[in-house]
Amino acid sequence: MPNHAIGVDVGGTKITAGVVDASAQVVSRYSVRSHAGRPPDEVIEAILEATEAALSTEGLERRAIAGVGVGFAGHVNGAQGIVLTSSNLPAWDNHPLRDMLRQRLGIPVILENDANCAAWAEYRFGAGRGSRFLCYVTISTGFGAGIVIDGKLYAGATGSAGEIGHVVVEPDGPPCTCGKRGCAMSYACGLAISRMACERLETDEPTLLRELCGSTPERVSGEVVAEAARQGDKVAIEILTTAGHYFGIGLSTIVQVLNPDRIIVGGGLLQAGALIMEPALRALNENIHPVLSGSAEIVPSEMGDDAGMLGAAALVWESALGRP
Repeated sequence: MPNHAIGVDVGGTKITAGVVDASAQVVSRYSVRSHAGRPPDEVIEAILEATEAALSTEGLERRAIAGVGVGFAGHVNGAQGIVLTSSNLPAWDNHPLRDMLRQRLGIPVILENDANCAAWAEYRFGAGRGSRFLCYVTISTGFGAGIVIDGKLYAGATGSAGEIGHVVVEPDGPPCTCGKRGCAMSYACGLAISRMACERLETDEPTLLRELCGSTPERVSGEVVAEAARQGDKVAIEILTTAGHYFGIGLSTIVQVLNPDRIIVGGGLLQAGALIMEPALRALNENIHPVLSGSAEIVPSEMGDDAGMLGAAALVWESALGRP
């Protein structure tokens, strides 16, 4: 009888695989960062590398694994096992990732959006316990949300519910990786922060960012911008204020449309703390109907970086084996 599942969290810059037992304890994990910006074949190899490494750490055989749950950063039709597209990784249009992994691994594979997996982990094990109308919102390399309604993960007709990052907030705004202009993700995610930082570095204005990463970097990480902001750098503070503002507009859209009782916020960019969250909460409260003021409790993630991986593993236990 299989007594472990594997959860894999595929983000824009990191893939983490973890072996999870039936009590939701992570017994081993392995992360790789070799796939960023690479084509699907190389990303699949990185997924397999992380999965095999997590297995070998515990010396487990395939027969001990109930299945592999994969949370993927992009539009995912989980029921069909297809990645429809990804804004953070190239060339994923209508890619049959589930079946390709199942063929390579020889064990059952479940595919779901990464934010949906994280939402499920928070609902089952973390800050979402007891909520009836839950949203988990992540701001990291990208910007997305997962929705749980009355104890059921809500994915929508084609699996793309919760793609809040691609709501257009400024019709004439900067290009988004999806091809549109002015999406919330054009301002509120790691990719957008990098773009804004590079644009400011092309000007003559003084900024600590120039000392931290040079005058013409290809990419500026959110961590570098946050560090400059903590040291009082005006340019860095303005960039994070802009990102936080549009993050808050995204939150206000969630409140207006879904009326959740709880919103859990997570993702790597929240390490910037108040530099992101203060403008976000201002924008949230400024852009909702007064009757909805205070209707949603805003709480931090309890599962942290493990949320996507744990949620993906939980979906294996609950879907493949038919039990919690």
